[in-house]
Amino acid sequence: MIIMKKTMITLSFCSLLCLSGCDKPNSPLIQDHAKPKDHLSKPQNQQIPDWTGHYKAFIPCKDCDKKLFSIQLHPNQTYTLKEIQFFKQKTRQKQSSGTFNFDPQDSRLIQLTEDKSNKMRYLSWHDQFLELRDRHKNQRNDFEKYQIPKIQKIEVNNALKHVDIQADLFKTEKIQSNKLESTKLTYFFEINNQSDRALKIRDSDIVLVDDKNNEYPASIDNSPVPPIQPNKTDYHLVSFIHSESSSPLYIKIK
Repeated sequence: MIIMKKTMITLSFCSLLCLSGCDKPNSPLIQDHAKPKDHLSKPQNQQIPDWTGHYKAFIPCKDCDKKLFSIQLHPNQTYTLKEIQFFKQKTRQKQSSGTFNFDPQDSRLIQLTEDKSNKMRYLSWHDQFLELRDRHKNQRNDFEKYQIPKIQKIEVNNALKHVDIQADLFKTEKIQSNKLESTKLTYFFEINNQSDRALKIRDSDIVLVDDKNNEYPASIDNSPVPPIQPNKTDYHLVSFIHSESSSPLYIKIK
């Protein structure tokens, strides 16, 4: 009898332990495994399209001496366009904006649609330049004169008062200078004379400074340049020849 009582007590105690174990909630470790893992998607960096940028050049003009065509293509497929016609005694400027899209049959053909007039124009996109097409999307005669290169801005350290000067890299050429490999850089200068006096710009007034603090003299196309009249803006191509072993840093106006 005593043995049976001990056995019953032991069984009862084990049953209580089992019941108390079943009543306990799951352990934190088990709960962590049961929770679904949150997979947060990381934002992807959007690449800027290759055609994005600023393009600028002089192009032929039937009704004027020359015409400046300056267009910026933005990543959201909008554009801003500035056209300046140059006459002997005056200039005429037009600014416009709109949207553009690529031809489904020709991935390099761009159709511009002006916001105000819905006027359409056509360009073909190449690696570092645009080419202005005619209204039928065809390549023009003397098409090389309608090529508009992509430009890059450079800092201008300007000592002239009341004069604003901007310079954009227009063309890069590899040349031989004094039997050494050199680079000819041509910049597109926009010179805005805001003073009340005519401004004279000479080759010797402009130098290119590289990352080693070397200076390279300028050569202005069609030099000597006629004086820029008060409150007028003029445009010129300015070239520098610098060493292959250095990088251009800024342009200094003395």
